[in-house]
Amino acid sequence: MNYGQKKIAEAAEFCQKFTTVSPTYAFEVGSHPAIAGQTHKFMGIRNGIDTELWSPTENKFLPIPYDADTAEEGKRRAREELRKRTNMSSWQDKAIVAVVSRLTPQKGVHLIKHAAYKAIDRGCQFVLLGSAPDPKLQAEFDELANELGHGQDAGFLFKYDEPLSHLIYAGADVILVPSNFEPCGLTQMIAMRYGAVPVVRHTGGLRDTVFDVDNDKPRAAWEVVGSSDFMRDGVDETNGFAFEGLDEGGFDYAFNRCIDAYYNDRAWFRALQSRIMRQDWSWNRPAIDYVELYYAAIRSS
Repeated sequence: MNYGQKKIAEAAEFCQKFTTVSPTYAFEVGSHPAIAGQTHKFMGIRNGIDTELWSPTENKFLPIPYDADTAEEGKRRAREELRKRTNMSSWQDKAIVAVVSRLTPQKGVHLIKHAAYKAIDRGCQFVLLGSAPDPKLQAEFDELANELGHGQDAGFLFKYDEPLSHLIYAGADVILVPSNFEPCGLTQMIAMRYGAVPVVRHTGGLRDTVFDVDNDKPRAAWEVVGSSDFMRDGVDETNGFAFEGLDEGGFDYAFNRCIDAYYNDRAWFRALQSRIMRQDWSWNRPAIDYVELYYAAIRSS
């Protein structure tokens, strides 16, 4: 909403319906003066991912194909290959924590830098794929890489490399998305497709797709499978760890719970990875929502 506010306001006034890319982001921006008077016509529909492009079952960029039933072996092989590509040690087969992101303030770069130290402090390995368009910010990450990247537990790849991202999603046990704001976000949905558990800040589409394992069981059951009583129906569709604030303490709250679960109950964590792979974050449901929206627009015209 930083640009084109006048045109947005005009479009909102004269259209039948208008949308953004997630329900929570629609709520977050609904009070903006450009659209505040038109929120009865405003709707958020989350994006989806291309599940054929982002598929661990048929993927030339992975050592072996895998699905939810064979994820443990498939991800183990991917970790081995990722460590070779990043010159990280394979000693103890540590958990791999990954970030795949443009390095901009929107993406929570202060928390990404904090996460690199935190992951290594918790006995994990840290991998980052992405770069900063701002030279000053890139220099800060270059310094971080020089400090941490010469050891055996960190890999920094400052570039855009889609083939490599497939391997990182597959090799990662945990994916971090600590965005300041996020209209929808695709990273968390792609990562879950590969069995990487998301740790996210609950904002925008991140809240609509990641349900905290400790705090979001009712909401997850309703949003994922349409159950109004997860206890009665015996369903658990939670799929990650979330926090609310922009501070390091908030991030640590979610990240520490995730890594504690990894260390304290590995079988539970592997089952969580398989569960999130079975969830559907394709365009199937959003497409139905758009069709219903178009019919509503016709009826209101």
